[in-house]
Amino acid sequence: MNILVIGGTSFVGRHIVEAALRADHQVTLFNRGVSNPDAFPELRHITGDRRKDAGKLSGLAWDAVIDTCAYTPADLAPLFKHIKTELYVFISTISVYSDYSNGAPTETSEVSDKHVENDEVTGETYGALKVQAEKIVMDAFGSRALIVRPSIVAGPYDPTDRFTFWAKKLAESGEALIPGSKPRKVQWIDARDLADFVIQQAEEKGSGIFNVAADAVGMEEFTTAVGSGQADAVWVDDAFLLREGIKPFDIPLWIPISDEHPEGFITVQNAKAKKAGLQCRAANETARDIREWLQRQENRQLKAGLSREKEQELIADFRSYNSGGD
Repeated sequence: MNILVIGGTSFVGRHIVEAALRADHQVTLFNRGVSNPDAFPELRHITGDRRKDAGKLSGLAWDAVIDTCAYTPADLAPLFKHIKTELYVFISTISVYSDYSNGAPTETSEVSDKHVENDEVTGETYGALKVQAEKIVMDAFGSRALIVRPSIVAGPYDPTDRFTFWAKKLAESGEALIPGSKPRKVQWIDARDLADFVIQQAEEKGSGIFNVAADAVGMEEFTTAVGSGQADAVWVDDAFLLREGIKPFDIPLWIPISDEHPEGFITVQNAKAKKAGLQCRAANETARDIREWLQRQENRQLKAGLSREKEQELIADFRSYNSGGD
Protein backbone atom coordinates (compact mmCIF):
# COMPACT_ATOMS: atom_id res chain seq x y z
CA MET A 1 0.00 0.00 0.00
CA ASN A 2 0.99 3.59 -0.61
CA ILE A 3 0.33 5.35 2.71
CA LEU A 4 0.53 9.00 3.69
CA VAL A 5 0.96 9.57 7.43
CA ILE A 6 0.21 13.06 8.65
CA GLY A 7 2.55 13.55 11.58
CA GLY A 8 4.42 10.30 12.08
CA THR A 9 7.53 11.21 14.04
CA SER A 10 6.32 11.71 17.61
CA PHE A 11 4.41 9.03 19.51
CA VAL A 12 1.32 7.33 18.08
CA GLY A 13 2.29 8.34 14.55
CA ARG A 14 5.80 7.02 15.00
CA HIS A 15 4.51 3.60 16.01
CA ILE A 16 2.06 3.61 13.09
CA VAL A 17 4.91 4.31 10.67
CA GLU A 18 6.95 1.49 12.18
CA ALA A 19 3.99 -0.90 11.89
CA ALA A 20 3.46 0.07 8.25
CA LEU A 21 7.13 -0.50 7.45
CA ARG A 22 7.09 -3.90 9.14
CA ALA A 23 4.22 -4.80 6.82
CA ASP A 24 6.29 -3.67 3.79
CA HIS A 25 4.12 -0.71 2.88
CA GLN A 26 5.38 2.43 1.16
CA VAL A 27 5.14 5.38 3.55
CA THR A 28 5.36 9.13 3.01
CA LEU A 29 5.31 11.61 5.90
CA PHE A 30 3.70 15.04 5.85
CA ASN A 31 4.54 17.24 8.84
CA ARG A 32 6.27 20.47 9.87
CA GLY A 33 9.60 18.78 10.54
CA VAL A 34 9.59 19.99 14.15
CA SER A 35 9.13 16.86 16.28
CA ASN A 36 12.03 14.42 15.89
CA PRO A 37 12.93 15.64 12.38
CA ASP A 38 15.65 13.00 12.07
CA ALA A 39 13.19 10.10 12.40
CA PHE A 40 12.83 7.83 9.37
CA PRO A 41 15.47 9.45 7.15
CA GLU A 42 14.96 6.69 4.59
CA LEU A 43 11.37 7.78 3.90
CA ARG A 44 9.98 10.52 1.73
CA HIS A 45 9.18 13.63 3.78
CA ILE A 46 6.89 16.39 2.59
CA THR A 47 7.55 19.29 4.94
CA GLY A 48 4.77 21.72 5.60
CA ASP A 49 2.12 23.06 7.95
CA ARG A 50 -1.16 21.21 7.37
CA ARG A 51 -3.12 24.46 7.57
CA LYS A 52 -0.90 26.47 5.22
CA ASP A 53 0.91 24.02 2.97
CA ALA A 54 -1.67 21.35 2.13
CA GLY A 55 -1.31 22.33 -1.52
CA LYS A 56 1.95 20.36 -1.54
CA LEU A 57 -0.24 17.23 -1.59
CA SER A 58 -2.10 18.19 -4.77
CA GLY A 59 -1.73 15.76 -7.63
CA LEU A 60 -0.78 12.88 -5.34
CA ALA A 61 -2.92 9.82 -4.61
CA TRP A 62 -2.80 7.38 -1.72
CA ASP A 63 -4.27 4.03 -0.82
CA ALA A 64 -4.66 5.32 2.72
CA VAL A 65 -4.08 8.56 4.60
CA ILE A 66 -3.55 8.16 8.35
CA ASP A 67 -4.07 11.39 10.27
CA THR A 68 -2.44 11.22 13.69
CA CYS A 69 -2.45 14.88 14.70
CA ALA A 70 -5.71 16.66 13.83
CA TYR A 71 -7.41 18.17 16.85
CA THR A 72 -9.83 20.73 15.39
CA PRO A 73 -11.92 21.27 12.26
CA ALA A 74 -9.40 23.90 11.18
CA ASP A 75 -6.76 21.18 11.00
CA LEU A 76 -8.83 19.29 8.41
CA ALA A 77 -10.53 21.72 6.06
CA PRO A 78 -7.37 22.84 4.20
CA LEU A 79 -6.27 19.24 3.65
CA PHE A 80 -9.52 18.05 2.15
CA LYS A 81 -9.15 20.43 -0.76
CA HIS A 82 -6.09 18.48 -1.89
CA ILE A 83 -6.23 14.93 -0.47
CA LYS A 84 -7.02 12.06 -2.83
CA THR A 85 -7.24 8.70 -1.07
CA GLU A 86 -9.11 5.41 -0.95
CA LEU A 87 -9.29 5.53 2.87
CA TYR A 88 -8.95 8.29 5.44
CA VAL A 89 -8.00 7.12 8.94
CA PHE A 90 -8.62 9.64 11.70
CA ILE A 91 -7.12 9.10 15.15
CA SER A 92 -9.69 10.46 17.58
CA THR A 93 -10.18 9.77 21.31
CA ILE A 94 -12.60 8.20 23.79
CA SER A 95 -12.88 11.71 25.24
CA VAL A 96 -15.63 12.30 22.65
CA TYR A 97 -18.13 10.45 24.87
CA SER A 98 -20.36 12.65 26.97
CA ASP A 99 -21.72 10.15 29.51
CA TYR A 100 -19.90 7.50 31.53
CA SER A 101 -22.51 7.31 34.27
CA ASN A 102 -24.16 4.17 32.85
CA GLY A 103 -20.94 2.26 32.35
CA ALA A 104 -18.43 1.91 29.55
CA PRO A 105 -19.64 3.46 26.26
CA THR A 106 -19.83 1.62 22.96
CA GLU A 107 -19.15 3.18 19.57
CA THR A 108 -22.82 4.17 19.31
CA SER A 109 -22.99 5.89 22.69
CA GLU A 110 -23.76 9.57 22.98
CA VAL A 111 -20.94 11.97 22.19
CA SER A 112 -20.46 15.58 23.19
CA ASP A 113 -22.90 18.00 21.60
CA LYS A 114 -20.99 21.05 22.79
CA HIS A 115 -20.10 23.30 19.87
CA VAL A 116 -16.75 25.03 20.22
CA GLU A 117 -16.45 28.21 18.19
CA ASN A 118 -12.78 28.90 18.76
CA ASP A 119 -9.79 26.78 17.88
CA GLU A 120 -8.20 26.46 21.31
CA VAL A 121 -7.64 22.92 22.54
CA THR A 122 -8.01 22.65 26.33
CA GLY A 123 -9.16 19.99 28.74
CA GLU A 124 -12.65 21.42 28.37
CA THR A 125 -12.73 21.60 24.57
CA TYR A 126 -10.61 18.61 23.55
CA GLY A 127 -13.39 16.03 23.30
CA ALA A 128 -15.92 18.37 21.70
CA LEU A 129 -13.44 19.52 19.06
CA LYS A 130 -12.62 15.90 18.23
CA VAL A 131 -16.36 15.24 17.76
CA GLN A 132 -16.57 18.14 15.32
CA ALA A 133 -13.48 16.88 13.51
CA GLU A 134 -14.90 13.35 13.28
CA LYS A 135 -18.03 14.73 11.64
CA ILE A 136 -16.00 16.58 9.03
CA VAL A 137 -14.08 13.40 8.20
CA MET A 138 -17.27 11.34 7.92
CA ASP A 139 -18.97 13.98 5.79
CA ALA A 140 -15.98 14.16 3.45
CA PHE A 141 -15.21 10.44 3.09
CA GLY A 142 -18.32 8.52 4.18
CA SER A 143 -17.72 4.78 3.79
CA ARG A 144 -14.05 5.52 3.10
CA ALA A 145 -13.55 6.94 6.61
CA LEU A 146 -12.15 5.02 9.57
CA ILE A 147 -12.49 6.68 12.97
CA VAL A 148 -10.24 5.24 15.69
CA ARG A 149 -10.99 6.21 19.30
CA PRO A 150 -8.10 5.13 21.54
CA SER A 151 -8.15 5.00 25.30
CA ILE A 152 -5.15 6.49 27.11
CA VAL A 153 -2.17 5.47 25.00
CA ALA A 154 0.94 3.93 26.56
CA GLY A 155 4.36 2.88 25.39
CA PRO A 156 7.82 4.11 24.45
CA TYR A 157 7.97 7.74 23.21
CA ASP A 158 4.87 8.70 25.21
CA PRO A 159 5.10 12.48 25.81
CA THR A 160 2.33 12.48 28.46
CA ASP A 161 3.95 10.01 30.91
CA ARG A 162 0.62 8.82 32.33
CA PHE A 163 1.26 5.08 32.07
CA THR A 164 5.00 5.76 32.20
CA PHE A 165 4.60 7.23 35.68
CA TRP A 166 3.30 3.90 36.99
CA ALA A 167 5.81 1.78 35.05
CA LYS A 168 8.62 3.72 36.70
CA LYS A 169 7.17 4.15 40.19
CA LEU A 170 6.06 0.57 40.67
CA ALA A 171 9.52 -0.71 39.79
CA GLU A 172 11.18 1.37 42.50
CA SER A 173 11.64 0.40 46.13
CA GLY A 174 9.86 2.21 48.92
CA GLU A 175 6.26 3.20 49.53
CA ALA A 176 4.03 4.07 46.58
CA LEU A 177 0.71 5.85 47.01
CA ILE A 178 -2.01 4.00 45.08
CA PRO A 179 -5.20 6.07 44.72
CA GLY A 180 -8.73 4.78 45.21
CA SER A 181 -9.93 1.25 45.80
CA LYS A 182 -8.33 -1.99 44.65
CA PRO A 183 -11.18 -3.03 42.30
CA ARG A 184 -11.66 0.34 40.58
CA LYS A 185 -11.11 0.02 36.84
CA VAL A 186 -8.31 1.36 34.65
CA GLN A 187 -7.81 1.00 30.91
CA TRP A 188 -5.23 1.91 28.28
CA ILE A 189 -3.90 0.84 24.88
CA ASP A 190 -0.30 0.13 24.00
CA ALA A 191 0.65 2.40 21.10
CA ARG A 192 2.09 -0.56 19.21
CA ASP A 193 -1.17 -2.51 19.48
CA LEU A 194 -3.03 0.58 18.32
CA ALA A 195 -0.63 0.92 15.38
CA ASP A 196 -0.97 -2.72 14.37
CA PHE A 197 -4.76 -2.41 14.43
CA VAL A 198 -4.70 0.75 12.31
CA ILE A 199 -2.46 -0.83 9.67
CA GLN A 200 -4.52 -4.03 9.63
CA GLN A 201 -7.70 -2.03 9.13
CA ALA A 202 -6.08 0.04 6.39
CA GLU A 203 -5.06 -3.14 4.60
CA GLU A 204 -8.62 -4.45 4.86
CA LYS A 205 -10.14 -1.10 3.88
CA GLY A 206 -11.96 -1.03 7.19
CA SER A 207 -14.37 1.80 7.91
CA GLY A 208 -16.63 3.07 10.63
CA ILE A 209 -15.82 3.76 14.27
CA PHE A 210 -13.80 1.66 16.71
CA ASN A 211 -12.99 2.03 20.40
CA VAL A 212 -9.39 0.82 20.63
CA ALA A 213 -8.49 -0.16 24.17
CA ALA A 214 -7.23 -3.12 26.14
CA ASP A 215 -9.60 -4.87 28.53
CA ALA A 216 -10.23 -2.81 31.65
CA VAL A 217 -8.71 -4.26 34.83
CA GLY A 218 -8.86 -3.49 38.53
CA MET A 219 -6.21 -1.20 39.96
CA GLU A 220 -4.82 -3.97 42.16
CA GLU A 221 -4.37 -6.23 39.14
CA PHE A 222 -2.80 -3.33 37.24
CA THR A 223 -0.26 -2.49 39.94
CA THR A 224 0.70 -6.14 40.34
CA ALA A 225 1.23 -6.54 36.60
CA VAL A 226 3.07 -3.29 36.03
CA GLY A 227 5.30 -3.40 39.12
CA SER A 228 8.42 -5.39 39.74
CA GLY A 229 7.57 -6.37 43.30
CA GLN A 230 9.81 -3.78 44.94
CA ALA A 231 7.26 -1.05 45.65
CA ASP A 232 5.25 -1.17 48.87
CA ALA A 233 1.71 -0.15 47.95
CA VAL A 234 -0.14 2.24 50.25
CA TRP A 235 -3.81 2.39 49.27
CA VAL A 236 -5.28 5.84 49.83
CA ASP A 237 -9.01 6.34 49.38
CA ASP A 238 -10.76 8.91 47.21
CA ALA A 239 -12.28 10.83 50.10
CA PHE A 240 -8.91 11.57 51.68
CA LEU A 241 -7.33 12.62 48.38
CA LEU A 242 -10.22 14.98 47.62
CA ARG A 243 -10.02 16.36 51.16
CA GLU A 244 -6.35 17.14 50.52
CA GLY A 245 -7.15 18.99 47.30
CA ILE A 246 -5.92 16.32 44.89
CA LYS A 247 -7.79 16.66 41.60
CA PRO A 248 -8.66 14.01 39.00
CA PHE A 249 -5.58 13.03 36.98
CA ASP A 250 -3.20 14.78 39.41
CA ILE A 251 -2.30 11.14 39.97
CA PRO A 252 -2.23 9.42 36.55
CA LEU A 253 -5.10 7.04 35.76
CA TRP A 254 -7.14 8.26 38.74
CA ILE A 255 -10.61 9.76 38.80
CA PRO A 256 -12.56 9.54 42.07
CA ILE A 257 -15.58 7.26 41.95
CA SER A 258 -18.78 9.28 41.57
CA ASP A 259 -22.18 9.10 39.89
CA GLU A 260 -20.52 10.60 36.81
CA HIS A 261 -17.61 8.14 36.87
CA PRO A 262 -18.85 5.01 38.69
CA GLU A 263 -15.79 2.96 37.72
CA GLY A 264 -13.31 5.56 38.96
CA PHE A 265 -11.95 6.12 35.46
CA ILE A 266 -13.03 6.55 31.85
CA THR A 267 -13.39 3.13 30.26
CA VAL A 268 -15.02 1.99 27.03
CA GLN A 269 -16.23 -1.28 25.56
CA ASN A 270 -13.80 -2.79 23.07
CA ALA A 271 -15.68 -5.83 21.73
CA LYS A 272 -16.08 -4.39 18.23
CA ALA A 273 -12.35 -3.76 17.78
CA LYS A 274 -11.43 -7.15 19.24
CA LYS A 275 -13.80 -8.86 16.82
CA ALA A 276 -12.14 -6.91 14.00
CA GLY A 277 -8.71 -8.15 15.02
CA LEU A 278 -7.40 -5.96 17.86
CA GLN A 279 -4.82 -7.82 19.92
CA CYS A 280 -3.37 -6.37 23.10
CA ARG A 281 -0.12 -7.24 24.79
CA ALA A 282 0.13 -7.78 28.52
CA ALA A 283 0.57 -4.80 30.83
CA ASN A 284 3.87 -6.12 32.16
CA GLU A 285 5.30 -6.16 28.63
CA THR A 286 4.26 -2.56 28.06
CA ALA A 287 5.76 -1.54 31.41
CA ARG A 288 9.02 -3.41 30.76
CA ASP A 289 9.48 -1.77 27.37
CA ILE A 290 8.73 1.67 28.78
CA ARG A 291 11.36 1.19 31.46
CA GLU A 292 13.92 0.09 28.89
CA TRP A 293 13.10 3.17 26.81
CA LEU A 294 13.38 5.44 29.87
CA GLN A 295 16.86 4.11 30.58
CA ARG A 296 17.95 5.46 27.19
CA GLN A 297 16.62 8.96 27.94
CA GLU A 298 19.09 11.28 29.59
CA ASN A 299 17.75 13.18 32.61
CA ARG A 300 14.13 12.80 31.54
CA GLN A 301 11.76 14.38 34.07
CA LEU A 302 8.28 12.87 34.03
CA LYS A 303 5.47 15.26 33.15
CA ALA A 304 2.77 13.45 35.11
CA GLY A 305 2.22 12.51 38.72
CA LEU A 306 2.91 13.90 42.16
CA SER A 307 6.43 14.69 43.29
CA ARG A 308 8.06 12.17 45.58
CA GLU A 309 7.93 14.73 48.38
CA LYS A 310 4.20 15.39 47.96
CA GLU A 311 3.46 11.68 47.74
CA GLN A 312 5.30 10.92 51.01
CA GLU A 313 3.60 13.87 52.70
CA LEU A 314 0.20 12.51 51.69
CA ILE A 315 1.05 9.02 52.94
CA ALA A 316 2.14 10.39 56.30
CA ASP A 317 -0.98 12.56 56.60
CA PHE A 318 -3.20 9.65 55.60
CA ARG A 319 -1.78 7.46 58.34
CA SER A 320 -2.14 10.24 60.87
CA TYR A 321 -5.73 10.86 59.77
CA ASN A 322 -6.65 7.18 60.05
CA SER A 323 -5.06 6.89 63.47
CA GLY A 324 -7.13 9.79 64.75
CA GLY A 325 -4.26 12.24 64.76
CA ASP A 326 -6.09 14.83 62.71
